[in-house]
Amino acid sequence: MIRGPISMLIVGSITLVIFLLVSLGPRAFERFLPEPIMAALEGGMIFSTSQGVSGDGDSPDDFLADSTDGLKARGPIAAREGNHAVYIDDVISGYRTRIGSDAPAEVTTIRPITGCKLTLPQEGTRIGHVTAGQSGLVLPMSTYNDSHLAAAVQTFVNSYRDGSPGLASEARGPSYEAYDVAVTETRAPVYLVLVNGYGNRIWNIHLAEGARIERVVLLGGDQAGVANLDPVVPVEVILEEGLAECGIRPFYGLNPGHQFFEALNNGPESYKAEGEAKLAVMNEATAAYDIWFRDSFGVTAQDTRAGFDAGTISVVGPVPGEADPKAAYASIQGGRIRTTQDTYFEISGQVPEGEDFASRVKAIATAFAFGDLAYLRQGAKF
Repeated sequence: MIRGPISMLIVGSITLVIFLLVSLGPRAFERFLPEPIMAALEGGMIFSTSQGVSGDGDSPDDFLADSTDGLKARGPIAAREGNHAVYIDDVISGYRTRIGSDAPAEVTTIRPITGCKLTLPQEGTRIGHVTAGQSGLVLPMSTYNDSHLAAAVQTFVNSYRDGSPGLASEARGPSYEAYDVAVTETRAPVYLVLVNGYGNRIWNIHLAEGARIERVVLLGGDQAGVANLDPVVPVEVILEEGLAECGIRPFYGLNPGHQFFEALNNGPESYKAEGEAKLAVMNEATAAYDIWFRDSFGVTAQDTRAGFDAGTISVVGPVPGEADPKAAYASIQGGRIRTTQDTYFEISGQVPEGEDFASRVKAIATAFAFGDLAYLRQGAKF
């Protein structure tokens, strides 16, 4: 009598696991699986196929998906210059992605530069140009302002009226997401240009023995920082808002399998004229960004980019041979971070009681309800 429901439950569980693997990758299970299994998943031993991935994993490119919403790493690969793929194990030793509880020992605040002019690279310097989209490497660090609190309070008020009073304890400010940069270039100093697609970003730098960083430039995003960088290395920052004020719009050409081209090539005739006009605008934006990038750093953006739309790591420099050193993984746990910050900054587990994001949200909502949250259920308007 109960065999049918149990079978449906098993099938549903398997379907859910497959969905999480495809949509979020192995890191969806990092809190529940032991390290050996996580290592197998992250190494591609189990998770090796996905939409747009070709072959059976015999080469790094087999794990790069040319998907409708961008280039996505679907296995143990890093991005190289020109957006080619390379196996992570070939460029860095000790690599790991289980960083959800990693907290730095030291955090220093840096501020975006005033104006739009960046320091030029010195002659003979190698330019390392890395971009980051979604990495999924969420850190236990967040930064936020009063607008984030106001939005969370409104959500809390609505949920409380709907009978979910515990929602405030789950509220979080915008977290920092990490992205790894392995530097294997040892023949010349490296000038890093790190471009963030969205949100709050911490760029974690991993150096091969003998690698030297001349300067780091952080572009884009809401907030940006760098981890495990020698404190004598200068860092210059222009966040998304500053880029807009400077008239700088980072723009990269779309991948061939992008949904835009699918719609352009296979959509109705009525869309083609509009689509071609949009393509012309995108091409102009790409060219304009290339000109600005070349004037600023001496190289073009499109040819030097190393970073997929979804992935965790890029490499700057050659793929080490037997005689050349790989980059060595540097943990954020106990490390040093320099970052821009919003009004409030938190490291999970290190915030005084009553001063974390969730507590602030509940306190504001309680004050709004004249000290008694029960009033929220009586229809008082927020």
